[in-house]
Parts: sequence; C-alpha cells; structure tokens
Amino acid sequence: MKKLFIILSLVFTVSLAFAQHGRYETDIFGTLLFKSNKDSYNARLEKNIFGDLVFSDSRKNHEKFENKYLGRFMPGVLNSKDAQQKFFQELIWQNRNSEGYESIYSIDIFGTIITKDNRGNTRESGTDTFGHEFVRDKSQGSSTSIRRNIHGDLEYEENGDQATLRKDIFNKWSYSDSFGNRIEFSEKSWNRILNRLGSEKEILWYFVDQFFYD
Repeated sequence: MKKLFIILSLVFTVSLAFAQHGRYETDIFGTLLFKSNKDSYNARLEKNIFGDLVFSDSRKNHEKFENKYLGRFMPGVLNSKDAQQKFFQELIWQNRNSEGYESIYSIDIFGTIITKDNRGNTRESGTDTFGHEFVRDKSQGSSTSIRRNIHGDLEYEENGDQATLRKDIFNKWSYSDSFGNRIEFSEKSWNRILNRLGSEKEILWYFVDQFFYD
C-alpha cells in the first residue's frame, strides 16, 4: 500500500508539472479548457445535457464518462469544479502521448459496468442473476471471463480454455483446468494460500497465470 501511494503521488506530481506548462480557462458554459504555452496541445472537459463528462483534445482523443458511472466511482465530481479540475489534469496526463483514442465508461440498466474503446477492448463486470460477480474481457479477437457458476464454483475461461476453483461436499478445495492440471488442497495448505493471496479470485488468478502463460 505504501508503494502504491508513492507511485500515485509521483504520477500526480508529474501530471501537475505537465499541466503547469499551459493555462486553464472556464468558458461561459462551464467547460474546462486547457492550452499549452506553445499552443501545440489543447483539451477540454465538458458536461453534456445528460450529465456525462466528455474529454477531448487536439490529438483527436475522446473519452466519455457517463453520469451513472461517475456517480458510482467518482461521487460528487459532477458538483465540484475542483474535483473536475483534478480529473481534467489526470486525463490530460493520460492522453498527452496518445492520438485518436476513444473510450466510453458506462453502467447499463442491469448494473453491468462497461468500458469500451476503439481499439477492440471491452470489459464488462457486475453481478449475475444468481448474485455472483463476473468479469468479461474482450481484446482484438481474444476473450476472457471469470465468474461463479450456479454451484458457487469460480470459473475462468480464455478463448475456450477453462480453469475452475471449487469446494466439494467435504469442504476441500481443488483447482483444475483444461490442460489437465489438478491440485487438491488440504485444509492447512488452503488456509495458508488464502492468507497469502487474500481471496478465492486471487488464488484462481495465481494458478491461471502459472499454467496458462508458462
């Protein structure tokens, strides 16, 4: 956590330094504007009629953060110019070396969180009808997903290959995959790895990383 804080602090410091090499303005409609000192780069962050925040810049980057998404992950940002200013600086920092990148961040009527860009990447995450969390990723013809089935087993799938982390009727955990790997955990070894990795999902990710990408 300390390392993460240092990294985030460094990113914010560098982004702020970059932002200081230009000037900010707010137009009569409340749109935030940025123009670099040499006029080589400019950007804007505006709120549309639906309450979404839309970022765009002179390098044809375009990112839209829908109202419902902002309410979930950035509560209060729509009503705070200071928060929008900081968000604007972060978006400038993220997009300053990109060109033609487009993305949308949204939540649909079923509560599924969807992020999509124009480079063939899509991520969907949420809770299914059984109350189980799921994540689905698609990237340029490749697809991955992680979810719980109706039995409560944790399943991972990537382009047809599968891995499962399950608990049997005797409360013993096991890992298996379509490559023929199978690991059964004693209670002691399961508790040890759970304490080390923190969650069942992280345990499944760990073994997928070992066997799918070795």
